[in-house]
Amino acid sequence: MSQPTDSRAVIEYKVPATKLRAGDLVNTSPGNEDDWQQVISVHTAERPGGDGSAGADSDGLADLIAEVGDRYVAVQMTDVAPVDSPVYLQDGAAMAYGLDGSGDVPVTELLSNSESVRTFLYTRFELVTVRS
Repeated sequence: MSQPTDSRAVIEYKVPATKLRAGDLVNTSPGNEDDWQQVISVHTAERPGGDGSAGADSDGLADLIAEVGDRYVAVQMTDVAPVDSPVYLQDGAAMAYGLDGSGDVPVTELLSNSESVRTFLYTRFELVTVRS
């Protein structure tokens, strides 16, 4: 396979869940509609308090890891939901077309809270899809 010539090209690959680190981009739904989220912190039996990321143990993840032992990897990541509807501007407001016959709504009603976080438990043997 030849190397992409476009500098914007992205390569997807898999890494063991134990090798994830803050900043990685993870596809939480490979094989379906892609759902890419950014890793905030990674917690393992070797690193129960996390990998040094901001807020690493604010949610008691060290207690969870103590309970599940070395079988799982807890990963906190962003929770950025897609806006799956076309957007238009009306009187200075961004609106999204309603889906399934519902009325149009302000885009701000569809956006994720900027502090939303997802927590996933991967087995320590699992391969996780990431991208460069």
